Parts: sequence; structure tokens; C-alpha cells
Amino acid sequence: MVVGVDLRGIQAYVYSGRRILDAVGRAALVAELTDTSDAEHGIADLVPPDCAVLRDAGGALTAAFPDAASARGFTARYTRRLRDRAGDLTPVVAHVPYGPLPRDRAFGEPSVAGEPAASGTLDEALAVLPARLREARRHMSALHTPAHGYGITAVCSVSGGPAESVDSSRVQDGRADVHERVAADVARARGIGRRWHRAHSSAWLAGAVTATGAPSLTLPMEADRLGRDHGGVSRVAVVHVDVNGLGAILGDYRERAGDPDVPGSGALAQRHLSTLLSGLIEGLARVLVRAVAATVHAAPGRRPVIPGTGTAGPVTLHHVPHGPVDVPVRPVVVAGDDLTVLCDARLALSLARYAIDWLDADPVLVGDPRDPRVGLHRALAEVHGERVHSGHSHGVHSGGGRTVVGPGGAEHTTFVPTVGVGIAVQPVGAPLSLGYDLCEAMCRRAKEHRVRLAGDDPAAPDEHAVAWTTRLDGVDRVLRRLDRARGEPAPRTGLPLTGTGFTRFLDRYLSATAPGSLLADGGTRHRGWLVSSLVPLLESGTDPGPELARRAHVTGDPVELPLDWTPGALLDAVEVMDLYLDPGLAAALQPHRPQPQGRTGAGGPRVRAAHPGSAFR
Repeated sequence: MVVGVDLRGIQAYVYSGRRILDAVGRAALVAELTDTSDAEHGIADLVPPDCAVLRDAGGALTAAFPDAASARGFTARYTRRLRDRAGDLTPVVAHVPYGPLPRDRAFGEPSVAGEPAASGTLDEALAVLPARLREARRHMSALHTPAHGYGITAVCSVSGGPAESVDSSRVQDGRADVHERVAADVARARGIGRRWHRAHSSAWLAGAVTATGAPSLTLPMEADRLGRDHGGVSRVAVVHVDVNGLGAILGDYRERAGDPDVPGSGALAQRHLSTLLSGLIEGLARVLVRAVAATVHAAPGRRPVIPGTGTAGPVTLHHVPHGPVDVPVRPVVVAGDDLTVLCDARLALSLARYAIDWLDADPVLVGDPRDPRVGLHRALAEVHGERVHSGHSHGVHSGGGRTVVGPGGAEHTTFVPTVGVGIAVQPVGAPLSLGYDLCEAMCRRAKEHRVRLAGDDPAAPDEHAVAWTTRLDGVDRVLRRLDRARGEPAPRTGLPLTGTGFTRFLDRYLSATAPGSLLADGGTRHRGWLVSSLVPLLESGTDPGPELARRAHVTGDPVELPLDWTPGALLDAVEVMDLYLDPGLAAALQPHRPQPQGRTGAGGPRVRAAHPGSAFR
């Protein structure tokens, strides 16, 4: 019997509060509720020894059991554990039987009224499982319907439900003598969040080098510590990174790496690749933190800062005397193929560019097999017919990899997948759920743009995709505004952008040295005229030619604008020019520098070995 579990409402559950600690703790709890390798904090104690775990990450679990009774017993224990630890999460469970059937029944016919139909082999059952989960999602149990209850006198400050505990580290309504009232699951998640915070700070910042000084560093647990400048309007950004074409990558690897004569071998191979992909995302989270740390300038008696080019800097860092310095970036969700990062909004575009550069690095140049990029590249290259030795790929490329053109025009091939990046900017104190919904929507729109480009030109190179928004008026309105702006005869936006287009956009429009850049000469050149005269014309779709001629006549010099500028890209640049700082991340920590990390040596989580055994028979 194959059992599939999918947790519903993860995003709403993780981002229901305003504190980073709440989000980190709930994301960690979701990860632990599908971790079959951890007997202390995970669910290893629920998995019987004759069960083969095929997937256990990203809020999803797939396992093969030797019989229906064992599968039902696990489901009962697991859903009870979930109810006790995270009652706001809803499990969607599907059972798919497989194996030999009685002679009087054919595959696909239910054995007893109400029981699911059987599939012939394990691989066939796994192919049916997604459809069964979708069907189960449409027929939720009445037990998961919210029920009205009695009125309550103490309300949880996070969930709005009954408060069952207090958090002594926080005060209620600014009153120093009253601790914050929270529900039991919130208190539990915060405890887990503090544990994960200590582990992440230790693992990701161990040995991190700063630009000047040698302060101790830590990751922030409050949004107010993401580089907030008092007296000004401070903003944070929620950055969402998602691997492109994950289903196709896993399916192709499963077909290529599986042995038709060994039942379930394709699923186990797919799990191995999922581990490598998880390692890649964990490695990306770690390197983003360390790259920002490498730009920190600290001096005795002065507040630490992150300087950079642009009008938005420097970023002043939170620092308690004789205490650690808060690095203004905090990965929140690091699971499966997803990475969600909170950061000071002034660093968001620079972080997105660094992430793309890091993923595009030449695996041959990186070299170290402990780097998650190299491990993933080798695994995919081998199943595509490449002979890999010491980080080098030999032979004729047979598909699956992509060609990357470096800044100097040099080309190399990598099997590290591309990603979609969505960025949402919001004021400090706004609900994290709002920022996440917006950045996830922008990421989704960026990925759709990539698919559309590939459909229009199948020969086009596989690219990353990036989109962002600084609006806060809801997902639907933001997307409608984006679609209208793109649909105009003279498009009022260039978003979404490919990875190459994004890099070119930053270099042309927001570089301090590019001719005509909006940030040249400290960002003061033509600023008043640009905002008050040119931008309204571009937003209305009016031809800017007469205004440019008038401005040239008044000043006596041609108007300097970015090379090959377009109205849409110029409007995009004006929107973010006061929120952009280039701290020189690539110079501080070179993207091709090896980053060996992770508990498996490949960057991924430790997983229990899954052997076919009796569950596959």
C-alpha cells in the first residue's frame, strides 16, 4: 500500500504572525512533521521498520507499506501527532493499493465498496497517487470544518484563538508587567523556532568573515532588526525562490535512473535527487547569509553598517553593546525546492542577483564535490550520458543541461536548474502573510513568463525569471495592474525579466557607473525633472520625445538616460531606485567559491536509507 500525505494551509500557517520567530518556528515544525530520519523531533518513531519512505520533505510524505493494516495504523498515528502538535494544519491523505489481485478482478476495480482501486506495480501506484491526493482534497472530512464555540476571555495575540500559555520573552500591549498571551501551538512553535535559530546561526555564520572588524554575528528574530532606520520609512522585503520545472526534473531523473527490473528503484532514485535539491536550497540560504555578512563594516565605538552604491545606503545594523550584530537577512523557509528570505528591502535586488550568479557558477570551476551545486550537477549529468570525473563533464552533451554565458562571454554547461524569483516590499510591521502572498504571486508570474518564452521559441536558452512589486493592495490588484501595464501598446513595465534581462537592467539603470544610470552622480542627476515631468508622461503612454527635446533645450545638453532605455524599464527603475543598494556581494564572497556544507556532505538533510524490502513485494 502506498500512502501519500500532503499538508494543506502551510503558507497561511507559517506566515500568520508578524514575528520572524513565529514564522521560523512554524516552518521548522512543518519540516519536522515530515522528517522520518529524526526520532527526537521528527516522526521516525511512527514509521514501522518494514516501510520504505520515498519522500519526506516540503510538507509532503510518501511511503510504501507491506499491507493495508500497516498503512491505516500509520495514518491514524500520524494524523493524531499532527493534531496534537499543529492543529491548524490539515492533512490530505490518500492510500493506493498495488500488487497481485484475485483472478476475478482487474486492476482499477475497487475490491470493496468505498475502497480505492488498486494499481499493478509500485511505480504505477506512485503515478496514480497525485490524482488520488487531488480527489481527497476535494472531499475533506467534516472534522476539519471550523466550528463555533464559546466566547473566550484571553485571546492569543498571534492566532486569535484561546490563549493557553504566556511567552515571558514578550510583553502584551506594551505593558512591561504583562507577558504576551499565546495559544499552546504558538508557544510550541516559538520553542522550536528558538532551537532552529540557534542551529542556523551556528551553522550558517560559523567562520563568517566581515569586511572590517570581527564582531560576533547572529540572525535576527524580529523584523525591526532587519536594518530599520528610525525616523524614516523602513521596509522589509520577502523574497521567494522556487526551482523551475521541478516535476519534469524529478520525473525525467526517475525514468533515467530507475532500473525496470527493480520495483521502486525509480522512486528511490527520485528521493536521492530530492535530497540533492534540498541541499542546493539549503546551500543557497547559507551563502546568501554569508555574503551579506562579508559586507558588514564594524569599528569600535561605532554602529556597524553595510555600505554600498546607491541613494538608499548605508544600512545601519541592529547592535546591542557587547552583544552580537544582527545580519539583515533571515531565511525563513528552507524546504524542498522552496526558499523564502526576509531581508532589508534595500538588499533584495542585490540578493536576487547574487542568488542567480551563485546558481549559474561553473561546476568545473567550483570543483569541490562537497559543494551542493557540484553534487547535483554530477548526479544529473551522469543520467544524461555525461561522463563526470573530478567535477568535469566529458563527451557530447545529450540534453538536460543548460548553457550559461559568463560576463566575459565564456560559456559553460551546468545541470543546476534555474529558479523563479518573486520579491515583495512591505513596511516593517505589516503581516508577513501579505508579503509572502505577494512575492509568491510574483514568483508564479515570473515562472509563467519563462514557460511562455520557451513555448514561443523552443530554441531559447533556459533562463531564470524575476519579478517584484512594491505595491500592497492585494494579490489580485497587483497582478491585474501588471497585466495591464504589459498589455499597453507602449508597455509600462518590463517585468517579469529573465535572469539575463534582470542583470542587464541592474547594470544599465541602477549602476553608479553606467552612462545615463538613474543612480549616477549620487542619484541626483535630473531627479526632480525625472519624477515630476518624465514619469507622468511615460505612465500616461504619451510620446516623451517633445519633453526630452524641451529639456535638452533648457539645459543646453542632451538628456542622459540609460543606454537603449525603454519606457517600461525606466518606470521599473524609478519605482525601486530609492530602495536599491549594491553592497558588492559578489566581490565580498565570489559566487564560484566552493561552499562545502550540509550534514551529508552534499548540503542536504540526513535521511534514513530506504531499502525496497517487503514493502515493494
